[in-house]
Amino acid sequence: MAEIARKAGVDVSTVSRALAGSPRVAKETRALIDKVVRETGYVVNERARALRDQRANQILVISTDIAAPFYSDVIQGIVGTLAERGIGVLLGITLNQEKRESQLAKQLLTGVVDGIITLTGNIPKSLEKIPDINRKIVAISRPIDRDDITSVSIDNYAATKEVMAYLHEMGHRKILFIGGPNYSQTYRNRSAAYRDFMQDNDLVEVMSTRETESFRDDAESGFAIMSSILDSRSIPTAAFCVTDELAIGAMAAARKLGLAIPDDISFFGFDDLKLTSLMSPPLSTVSVPRFEMGRCGADALFNQIYQGAKASDKIVLEHHLALRNSVLQIL
Repeated sequence: MAEIARKAGVDVSTVSRALAGSPRVAKETRALIDKVVRETGYVVNERARALRDQRANQILVISTDIAAPFYSDVIQGIVGTLAERGIGVLLGITLNQEKRESQLAKQLLTGVVDGIITLTGNIPKSLEKIPDINRKIVAISRPIDRDDITSVSIDNYAATKEVMAYLHEMGHRKILFIGGPNYSQTYRNRSAAYRDFMQDNDLVEVMSTRETESFRDDAESGFAIMSSILDSRSIPTAAFCVTDELAIGAMAAARKLGLAIPDDISFFGFDDLKLTSLMSPPLSTVSVPRFEMGRCGADALFNQIYQGAKASDKIVLEHHLALRNSVLQIL
């Protein structure tokens, strides 16, 4: 590194900052140093740098479930973005167990990882009292209920209102809402938007909600909930499900009881998983930019930890309605 500094006519510290990607190095100086590096064939010893800087150059991603397509798309965005920057990724699965989540997060305390990206919407108990934890954690999809922690999500309330307005425009009034557990802020926002829309449109008398108790087995939960609704012979004209997997299970239950989709009952999902466009009929759903969420979250945490960027950004990505053939116009 001293040889590079001598040939480039700069300090060793400037070379070090340039090779680390620091924004403090002028563009022209960085270009000159890069030219000398290529000419000399210098290779950065990343392990030595990590030991010197007391960094692991690894990030922990905490998720409740790896099998769900939603999570896998987000994680691909995270891994790809961090790999471009020479940062490794460890994956921890909580199985919806608070104790396990806390144990996984202790890897930050022991120095195994430099930061955490969480898809659970929680700050692990073992990290709650760390003074600067907001600089070392980013939440994706499910924001943490703290103003000083960066999150990447969509506007779930607005997206749900758009779905309800569309179903209403298509003539539906008796709309069943199949939601997620209330301890999730994401699901609470979607549920609130449904209730507000029904109240604003004088549809309280036909308002009907059912909620799952777990993030796992969404398709099975959807099947069970829809089966119980149809067994009561209180058949809605449409069902809005807060995940595509719930919708897939609910549609299977409707078919099992001989109902035609969308002629007898319409369905709307949320997430726009790849298989939804291949279903029969293709499922109308809210398209969520899952891969881009992962990229944005990884970028934010990298900048906070390795570039000294400020935390607390609330990054809201665009969504759109993917309108297909699972909703019938009845008026």
